[in-house]
Amino acid sequence: MKAGLIGLGVMGRNLALNLRDKGHEIIATDAWESAREWTAPGISIVNSHAELATALGDNRVILLMVKAGEQVDKEIADLLPHLTAGDMIIDGGNSLFTETERRAADLASKGIGYLGCGISGGAEGARHGAAIMAGGGETDWKRAKELLTSFAATAGADKQPTVDYFGTGGAGHFVKMVHNGIEYAIMQAIAEAHALMRDCAGLSPDEISAHFAEWATDGDGAGFLLEITAGIVNAKDAITGDLLLPLIDDVAGQKGTGGWTVKAALDQGVPATAIMEAVGARQVSGERDARQVMRRAAGKRKPFAVAPDLIEDLVADIESTLAAAMLVSVSQGLKIYAEAAREKGWSGELPAVLRVWRAGSILRMRMLDGLANQLDAHPGTEDCLAVPAIARELVGRLPAWRNVAITAISAGVPAPVTTSALAYIDALTTDQLPTAVVQAQRDRFGAHGFRRTDRGGDHHGPWAQPDDQELSPQSDDQELSAQPGASETSGQPDEETNS
Repeated sequence: MKAGLIGLGVMGRNLALNLRDKGHEIIATDAWESAREWTAPGISIVNSHAELATALGDNRVILLMVKAGEQVDKEIADLLPHLTAGDMIIDGGNSLFTETERRAADLASKGIGYLGCGISGGAEGARHGAAIMAGGGETDWKRAKELLTSFAATAGADKQPTVDYFGTGGAGHFVKMVHNGIEYAIMQAIAEAHALMRDCAGLSPDEISAHFAEWATDGDGAGFLLEITAGIVNAKDAITGDLLLPLIDDVAGQKGTGGWTVKAALDQGVPATAIMEAVGARQVSGERDARQVMRRAAGKRKPFAVAPDLIEDLVADIESTLAAAMLVSVSQGLKIYAEAAREKGWSGELPAVLRVWRAGSILRMRMLDGLANQLDAHPGTEDCLAVPAIARELVGRLPAWRNVAITAISAGVPAPVTTSALAYIDALTTDQLPTAVVQAQRDRFGAHGFRRTDRGGDHHGPWAQPDDQELSPQSDDQELSAQPGASETSGQPDEETNS
């Protein structure tokens, strides 16, 4: 197949080589002259969008591998004068799904197809096989499927390509966004496990690396991110010859996809606490002034050491806790997608989401197959934690999890994903949550009402409202309908206004 490619950065170059090796004829260009100087046998580099369109002929298929945001719009604007009805553009970058929907609608009015494809796996995945999450018109998907499948990774005994179609509009980019949000949380959880082994168990870099390597191969959280971390923690700096990790500035970067996932969770009403805390951890890392002042105020932290005879048990608990935090992170991310899929009419098949991540993606790890199989046995389930076997597994990890959380808090080791994921499970297993007090507070200062556990309807507490001062206090079982103007929908200001 003949295809165009715009964007010759690291991802674009490797993808071009992958497509060439699969027998496709690739014609490529880039807005930057220096990027167009790259050459590779069997790949044609042209100097402009006009040349690209001419070389492709009719019924063009063009892959965009450029930075998300304004650059995508610029490339499309530069291409449009040279395209005709029946051509198709595939955006393989990390575009925000709403932007993909806008672009697809605009191009559809011109007869041009548009697919938003999340591609995971970094440069290695682009070169040797990626995970691909497609969204857009079904006709466009069918037309592009062969091309996309050709550079996908394969997974399972039957070597299934890790590529799938999730629905119209921005569905593919939404799945990729959720993938990245989960990735944020799991990366942070692994970093917290490293800090606990270093600062509480007192392990050396080589010992920590050995544990991560073992967990990456045989552990419950086995997968790519653990594998690469095993090589990171004892890597030597090429300049000084010392350990590299202590020389790395701890202010973490981010490109926005984690924040987009948090916003989507809020929009969908999903408590994605692990992902939120992971995004927050990166933000906190950048608070240089406050960190400097707080460190001075706190003084030198006293060393914390676990008794030698307890170190082995603590490390085992850290592994169990890490797997639990990973599972919670995946579950919360999938719930965001399930809610959005129901709202937008996308495919809500969660096993398909998990299976497209099994190979090629940064999230590739062993537990995805097990989770997909569990969800297969409970069709239509939108929350992994509503599956009894998964719930039992997490509850079984609670003793180890609590030990790790207590150790982190006692030692002053920040572990926001580890502890927030535990709090999430504790909330799900608690008979009456502290939010009962919150409901009473809302009613007390804003007359918002509350539900009761012993009878139906909406109710108020015995406290009088300002406009009721001349009236006798209402009984605590007074129906909301009996108190004029007290309903949350009756025009009362929200609690933020009242407070």
